[in-house]
Amino acid sequence: MINTTPLRAATAWLVALLACWGGQAMASTPTEKVVCTQLPHSQWMSEQQARAAFDAPRYLLVRFKISRGNCHEFYAVEKDGTVVEAYRHPVTGETVRLTRVPPPTPAASQPQPQPTGQPEASGTLPTGR
Repeated sequence: MINTTPLRAATAWLVALLACWGGQAMASTPTEKVVCTQLPHSQWMSEQQARAAFDAPRYLLVRFKISRGNCHEFYAVEKDGTVVEAYRHPVTGETVRLTRVPPPTPAASQPQPQPTGQPEASGTLPTGR
């Protein structure tokens, strides 16, 4: 039986990141739009060719889209949970910008506060009144 837990966790992490980004690239501000080309789409490589150049099978999950700056834009999740955002030139396949976001630290591995001990005894017993 195949363990799909890492894939589910990676999918949830990617969906959460994309929701937080609100459609904007994390590495870009509105004034820093990544622009790749003004060449017509007929001269671009196909999505299938772009995915092959990006090495999509290496990732657990890949989302592909065309950016507003006419780049092939990839969001991918690696096996360790790292999210990759890549802008690639649609004609040459050259990476224009690559951003890596490490996975969040699991809550279980963060140090937990330890109790300091038992409450101090007052030396008297309650009388029930």
